[in-house]
Amino acid sequence: MDKLSVIKWSKIGVRVILGGLLLFAGYLKVQDNTALFESVAYISWLPLFMKSTVIDLLPWVEIIVGGLLIFNVFGKIIKPAALLIYLSFFIFAIYGLGAGIEGDCGCFGDPDDASLIGALLGSEFGWKMVIRNGIFLLMAGLLIVPNRVLNKDSAE
Repeated sequence: MDKLSVIKWSKIGVRVILGGLLLFAGYLKVQDNTALFESVAYISWLPLFMKSTVIDLLPWVEIIVGGLLIFNVFGKIIKPAALLIYLSFFIFAIYGLGAGIEGDCGCFGDPDDASLIGALLGSEFGWKMVIRNGIFLLMAGLLIVPNRVLNKDSAE
């Protein structure tokens, strides 16, 4: 298997993982957005109408972008959109850590329900969330880097 094939298959894997995470997180938020509501309530500088918009639209945006990302539909639009979503999650994780937000963001469901993904990834504010979202952000960034850039030989 040549280097370009490895890059292409790796990017497919990253795309499916990130899309699946968005799809799963959005689905859980549609079922119960209580934790999302509580997290957004902590953002004191955000106007009330923006808070309502985030609470109402974020789960559906995650589901739509996640599904389109998995199947690589509208890739030139969806990949940057996914990057922006993961960038906003990363910034919010840093904000939550700095502001001392306690509790759960509701990213992967109610922690008491003990879903496997929720248990592995967690949704509580802290360094774990910042690191996790940083990794997801790097993965999303990888999707918009052209394969030819990643395939350059180091000898050049």
